[in-house]
Amino acid sequence: MRNLLSTIAVAAVLATPAFAGDAAKGEKAFKKCASCHSVEEGGKNKVGPNLWNIMNRGVGVEDFKYSKGFAKWAADNPEWTPELMDAWLTDSKKLVKGTKMNFKEKKEAKRADLIAYLQSIGEAQ
Repeated sequence: MRNLLSTIAVAAVLATPAFAGDAAKGEKAFKKCASCHSVEEGGKNKVGPNLWNIMNRGVGVEDFKYSKGFAKWAADNPEWTPELMDAWLTDSKKLVKGTKMNFKEKKEAKRADLIAYLQSIGEAQ
């Protein structure tokens, strides 16, 4: 029984995506996102919403006009998790039909770095 539980625990760990990214690398990778998104506290929305504290505040922001597809999806997914952000960064249009954002990052390590960076902006210091 003990071996079976150990095997199940190992399988669960191996099946879980690794989000141990590097926030410094993620900040550098975010430069391609900065043309559409700001990350400063109180920063203005651009083509996309301000992402300050995104991993702690919920999916949408009040002062941004989202597509109908995204607004509907956000109602069912009120909080960003690393897993949800990973799916979004993998292929935003595939995840949310009707979204205006078109982003695909195929490399898991780069997504993990971006997630680590997004988790670091707005954290309690």
